[in-house]
Amino acid sequence: MRLWDIEGNRYTDFTACFGVAALGHRPKAALQAMRKQSAKLIHGMGDVHPSESKIRFLTLLSQMLPFAKANTILSSTGSETVETALKTAVLATNRHQFLSFEGGYHGLLTGPLRLNSRELFRQGFDSWLETSATILPFPESEEATSKLEDALKTKKYAAIVMEPVQGRGGDRAFPKQFVQDAAQLAKKYGTLLIFDEVFTGFGRTGKLFAFEHFDVVPDILCLGKAMGGGLPLSACAGDVLEVWGKSTGEARHTSTFLGHPLACAVGHATIREIKNMLPQLGKELILIEKEFGKLESNKIAVNGLGFMKGLHFRGTQPSFAFELSKKLLKQGFMTLPSGEKGDVLSLTPPLIAKAKDYARIFDAIKSIIQHK
Repeated sequence: MRLWDIEGNRYTDFTACFGVAALGHRPKAALQAMRKQSAKLIHGMGDVHPSESKIRFLTLLSQMLPFAKANTILSSTGSETVETALKTAVLATNRHQFLSFEGGYHGLLTGPLRLNSRELFRQGFDSWLETSATILPFPESEEATSKLEDALKTKKYAAIVMEPVQGRGGDRAFPKQFVQDAAQLAKKYGTLLIFDEVFTGFGRTGKLFAFEHFDVVPDILCLGKAMGGGLPLSACAGDVLEVWGKSTGEARHTSTFLGHPLACAVGHATIREIKNMLPQLGKELILIEKEFGKLESNKIAVNGLGFMKGLHFRGTQPSFAFELSKKLLKQGFMTLPSGEKGDVLSLTPPLIAKAKDYARIFDAIKSIIQHK
């Protein structure tokens, strides 16, 4: 998790490049798989003549997924896989409306953009986007479940779409009870539950998938980022994907780089490595939590789960975390601001981060705040 700039300055990466570099920036497993596959086949026709690496990847992935059939459509980016999920929900329910939540981020393609509440991303496209999504407040009270049920009673929504832990929303996790209520209500009113785990999947929250923290299995699971080991690879999975049926000569949903051989080979090595790491990750997280406990106070709240945490600086000016991030960069730490007001410092390092790395950055944060 160490990086150097062109002038030789060293940095400790607490972003993992938006969670992509889960194993760090030069993981042996990914490099070996890349070299081996690039000597055999780099590009293929994934939906017509699937490569061996695609078949191996999907076989391993199916063993990790919570679905009986594990139907999966691969793509390149998180936004693409959310788009696949939305189209699948429309086909499965014959409905065309969606429910999402404030603070959520699901990508910027036209379909996912409809789920996004942030004005910056929607600006200039509102009239094009406003017809197919209702964005509910982030659930912070018991009334949230009632509001959700009121919406679902109309039976016009194809799916509820949520990130179990919101990335750009301030690394905040949904309340467990609300997620369980949402799953029950969705089933009651014939609405699908889509979990966008593009960021949270594959060890990011301390478990293989974040849904395991909530004791809920979604109807559709969207995966990406860490899964590709640094190469573009994402997946939309669920039993319900059988609605696409079998191709009779022309695929209804496809792309040129679907099931890219090189990405699949690296993805196979990466997710296998992460799964094997999970027991050790759990032990390290116990030590890391102790470091967070030392930092938490009436002025600093800790959001999130596992290796996806946010420091919420209460009572600060908007963009406080942005300014803090710039100062930390000068001290050799790469971080990102988060939250609607930019008052959350996001910490999503590679999964190889140790408690001592957190102790170092926390010392730097305390020093900056004290000398402000």
